[in-house]
Amino acid sequence: MSRTVIVFGAKGFIGRCVTAALTADGWCCIGVDRYGRATGGAGDVGGPYYSGNDWSSAALSRFLRACGPAVIVNAVGASWSTDPSVVCRDNVVWPCRLAEACELSGTTESILHLGSSHEYRDTAPGVPVSESSVLAPVTEYGKSKVRGASYLVRAAYRMNRPVTLIRAFNVIGPGHGTQGVWAAAAGLYRAAVEAGSDQVVANVPLPETARDLIDVRDVAGLVSLAARRPGPAVAAYNAASGTATSIGRLFEAFAEQTGIPCRLARNPDGLRTGSTWQCADVSRAATHLGWMRRFTLTDSISAALALDAATPAALG
Repeated sequence: MSRTVIVFGAKGFIGRCVTAALTADGWCCIGVDRYGRATGGAGDVGGPYYSGNDWSSAALSRFLRACGPAVIVNAVGASWSTDPSVVCRDNVVWPCRLAEACELSGTTESILHLGSSHEYRDTAPGVPVSESSVLAPVTEYGKSKVRGASYLVRAAYRMNRPVTLIRAFNVIGPGHGTQGVWAAAAGLYRAAVEAGSDQVVANVPLPETARDLIDVRDVAGLVSLAARRPGPAVAAYNAASGTATSIGRLFEAFAEQTGIPCRLARNPDGLRTGSTWQCADVSRAATHLGWMRRFTLTDSISAALALDAATPAALG
């Protein structure tokens, strides 16, 4: 008999792929969006699941009890460039309320939380980030992700249930919206292909900036593996490719795929603080879970350009 998993943020960029991967892996999957609308025949969350800037742990706990014993996956989260109040609401207040609901329900089997590479401190060029690296975020966004995760970790400890933290690096692939360099590149090239343009011009602050790019479908695959094998009391895994790719190289890859050359215009506007080089150590996920990256950068570009239209980037 299949076990139940409840995915919060199931309509978002990552949540959609996570829900599909878990369903394909044989789980009885209940997907819930941020307004409490649920799939899987569970009925919607009753009461004020979301109201203004707050969330109701009481309504959530009743919903969890009605679903019965289940693995809880939190794929809710604000994107980097979202308003600070929304970042606090989605990255801090929401996981706090979810943690309370998990404890109140008494039906939580384990918790799996989608975190971020921004929880780590700035990295030195050439030094991959491992899960044992210090959590010392330099941005308010990163700090919000650390704080939110801490509520779920403490709740799992009090319930004596395992919690798994998946720290996703720069997630790319089909279905991303308008925020971030990946979405910008995909949008520019999708428009160029549709218009038959002979060149793309991209405003990029620092083309040499390197990030670890990982396809959303690979992140979902790691979540599915981790859900089946929750491991110790607290487990953390990097969801990444293990390769540092510069922004310049990213646009080159789009140009190679489409045959449309790109001119990069250095534009200091929108320059973010933080490390100019980032790469993850992914050996723990490979060793403990047997996880391997399946989708290359070329695969991600092909899938993104095949979409008929951009879809929302919010995580549910």
